[in-house]
Amino acid sequence: MHRTTAGIFCLLAFLLLLANSVAAQDNSPYSRYGLGDQATNQNVINRGMGGVSQAYNDPQSINFVNPASYSNLVLTTFDIAVEAGARVIGNNDERFRSGIGSLSYLQLGIPIRKKLGMVLGLRPVTKVSYNILQNDQATFFDTLKIPVAYQYEGNGGLYQVYTGAGIGFGNFSIGFNFGYLFGNIENSTKAIYPTSQFIFPSRHSTRVSYGNIFYNVGLQYRIRLTEETDLTLGATGALKQTLSARRELMRETLAFDASSNDYVTQDTVLYAKGDRGKITYPQQYGGGIMLRKVDKFSVGLDFSTEQWDQFRNYGEKDSVRNSWRVNLGGQFVPNARAMNGYWNKVTYRAGVYYGTDYLKLNGQDMTIYGFSVGAGLPIRRQNYSNQYTVLNIAFEIGHRGNNETILKENWYRAVLGFTLNDRWFIKRKYD
Repeated sequence: MHRTTAGIFCLLAFLLLLANSVAAQDNSPYSRYGLGDQATNQNVINRGMGGVSQAYNDPQSINFVNPASYSNLVLTTFDIAVEAGARVIGNNDERFRSGIGSLSYLQLGIPIRKKLGMVLGLRPVTKVSYNILQNDQATFFDTLKIPVAYQYEGNGGLYQVYTGAGIGFGNFSIGFNFGYLFGNIENSTKAIYPTSQFIFPSRHSTRVSYGNIFYNVGLQYRIRLTEETDLTLGATGALKQTLSARRELMRETLAFDASSNDYVTQDTVLYAKGDRGKITYPQQYGGGIMLRKVDKFSVGLDFSTEQWDQFRNYGEKDSVRNSWRVNLGGQFVPNARAMNGYWNKVTYRAGVYYGTDYLKLNGQDMTIYGFSVGAGLPIRRQNYSNQYTVLNIAFEIGHRGNNETILKENWYRAVLGFTLNDRWFIKRKYD
């Protein structure tokens, strides 16, 4: 392994540890609904362009939003990214801040032959992470009112492991992703009473395990305008799908443990395991257009929507609604063929997005919008090697909610990704 590559992997390992450390601090009350906060479903390149991805394709990167783009792979491509940042949630009276951190994706793209490529990947889909304390009063024997503190906690999330393929016919490409969606989500409510009341605190918890196959398909069509300029149309979609689930219920009385400064189980009142059910996962589709001049610039526009009115959790609805989003962005390179001047070969990116979130709380829609900037930094190619690397970075600022919603949320994310390209399966020749 080259020293440059070894250094990159060491840095990446450090960033993964940092992201996991930050993730442990994450606290989003909105992740209580649906299947949790949705992970951003674009790679770091597309995120730097405001999320534009439906019509994007690049022979040296992997666009997993539209699997039709896999047909353009020309080198074996290893692609990984992590992200970290901060979330600020509040109303007019108070705010609280928490960290954001996670693995964004891990994938490997392999060109099989000209206009045929395949991809293997793993990425998070949703995340549940909240810890909320609410003070209230509980009523006993019709008239006796006792202070009580309710602590609501949730953790877990869903992941996708997938394989995909894309094949091209002339200017037309078609592709698919197929894989397994899995994960666990646990929600609990703890009721804590003053010790002087001689009432045992309690905890009610529910843990649901999910697992099922999933798929999505994509199309792209390229229209050549001039020798170096083309216009690409893209579309993706997936029908409503059903996930299998198993639910466990736990009801416990608690006791305070002074040695750990926490509440521990004193007695299990109820434990029910194996309640199997179904989760209805919504239909999704999107489309976009991108204008590109080879080795100079790309600019695109996307529209996507998810039909969350179809969502059911064991037959129950939730506080969700159909969502939609518009993305606009692009990238440019000052002079990709420059013999001198490193910054001439850097790819600069920027974009914006706007839409309506999938959450609908107290009858109020949740507006969502943001903007991003990014860059692709080429790393010096090794002599006598087919291997080279691009360091991609993106910075995003986003907002969810308005003055009519219970809470407003701002987030700040930095995404760091490495794309390593190499030529595999070279047939050796000897003189």
